Amino acid sequence: MKRLSFLLPAFILVFAWASALEAQLWQVHLNGNETFITGNELQGQYPILWYSGDEGRGVLVGGFGGGVSYTTVRMGAYRLRYQLNLQRSRFYDHPVIFHDENGQMLGGVIGINTNLNASLQASWQWLLGSHYAMGVGLGTRYTFRSITDFGKLEVRGQTTALKERNYALAPEVLFLPVEFSSYFGRFSYALRLEAGLTNFSRLDAFRGDRGHLLFLEVGYRLGKAAE
Repeated sequence: MKRLSFLLPAFILVFAWASALEAQLWQVHLNGNETFITGNELQGQYPILWYSGDEGRGVLVGGFGGGVSYTTVRMGAYRLRYQLNLQRSRFYDHPVIFHDENGQMLGGVIGINTNLNASLQASWQWLLGSHYAMGVGLGTRYTFRSITDFGKLEVRGQTTALKERNYALAPEVLFLPVEFSSYFGRFSYALRLEAGLTNFSRLDAFRGDRGHLLFLEVGYRLGKAAE
C-alpha cells in the first residue's frame, strides 16, 4: 500500500498542470467490464464468461461503471489523456469448503465477489488517422468495498445466507492500461485491458495472483473542442 500511495498525489499534480493547458478535450464515459484472474489454478478453472462447475451458479454478468477523462493539447501524432473511473467489478472467487461449529462439512461452494472500485490513469494516445487511436499508460485502482456471496446452505434444517465482507483483496493495485479507441463525431468507442502489475490478493498463499479488467467503453465528447 505504501509503495503505491505516492501515485495519487502525483496524479493530482499532473492533473492540475494539465488543466491549465488550452485545447483540452473532455469526455464522459460508460463502461461494461469483466475481471480475469491469472496466477491461481483454482480461479483459473472458473472463468468469468462461462462456468465449469456443477452447483448451478450459472453465467456471471460482469461489472459496469462510468467516468470522466480529458485529453491535453495535441502534440503531433500523440496526445496525453487522464481518466478517472468508478465501477463495480465482479468475478467468481476460488472454491471454499464450509464447516459447522462441530467440524461437520457443510459443502463446497464458489462465491461471487463484487467490488466497488475507483481508478485513475494516464496514457499516451497515438493517433491513427482521424478516427482511431492506440493508447498505453499507467494507472492505479483502489477497492473501497468487497463482498463475497456464497449463496445459501442448509444448516440444521434452516436456509442460511452466506454473504461476507472480503478483506483478502489488496486495496490498491497498479495496472498497465492498453487501449484501442475510435472516434465518430462526438462519440468514442474503446476496448481497454487494464493488466494488473502488483498483487491482487494480500494473502501469502495467493501472492502470484494478478487481476486484469477488460473494458468496453462508450464516451461522449464535450465542448467546442469536440466539434
